[in-house]
Amino acid sequence: MIRARGKTSILPMPQARRHTYHFLDYAKEFKTVYLDTEIDMSAVKQRRSERAAAGERISYLVYLIEAISRILQKYPEANASVKHGLIPKVAVYSNISAKFTMDKSIGGSRVVLSGLIADSDQKSLEEMQRVIEYYRDRDVDDIAEFNGVRKLQSLPMWLGKIAYRLAMGKLENRDKLQGTFTITSLGHRPIQAFYPIISNTLCFGVGTTQDKPVAIASQIVIRPIMKLSLAFDHRAIDGALAADILAEVKEFLEFHASSIQTNNEEKEVSFIGS
Repeated sequence: MIRARGKTSILPMPQARRHTYHFLDYAKEFKTVYLDTEIDMSAVKQRRSERAAAGERISYLVYLIEAISRILQKYPEANASVKHGLIPKVAVYSNISAKFTMDKSIGGSRVVLSGLIADSDQKSLEEMQRVIEYYRDRDVDDIAEFNGVRKLQSLPMWLGKIAYRLAMGKLENRDKLQGTFTITSLGHRPIQAFYPIISNTLCFGVGTTQDKPVAIASQIVIRPIMKLSLAFDHRAIDGALAADILAEVKEFLEFHASSIQTNNEEKEVSFIGS
């Protein structure tokens, strides 16, 4: 089929995409370095299956947020954000909050928006799941937390840029807008690795989980393997610290967070918060 050729349309930036435009314009200030690792998700799948058998559905995203939040308790210097300028400043936050991204629809256009789980290191799996479902199951117009996004989209582009930068320039409030870390996923599609653009110190990119052959105790076995990337702002932390954080998140998911049954009793495991 031959498509008829017509005149190219030059249009203003759609309102539904203006918040993303302002985010990307602002994100140019961040000096991003990327790391990644592969995680054996067997323990997480086991925990998830056990809860599903008890009638509780917990998403994989929640288990990832739990792991990252618990590990960040050990690294307060990474729970921070840098403000660019003539006199650069760093805010180190006392709370840990997770920002997560989601696909939503605005006026028939598919867009990426984000939700926030405040004090994610203090919440149970069930509490975090309820927050995710709150955002997931409602239309954009019914989510009060998106009022700021709607106002930003309605502004002229030049004014929206100023408003966004003024809001993000207040370090003491940035954690309430952006969280203290971000997690974003394309794992629902066959994308093995995801390296996101950041507007804070830490952003984790989640790829799909695939069954792969791995060598364990000199034996080849099939395990569910997920690629997890970490984009970090090199102005705030160095690569060695970022590598420690990513390695310990991997360890948490593969070992510490296992739900182990011993003599029909659940064994206590450190870091478990649910």
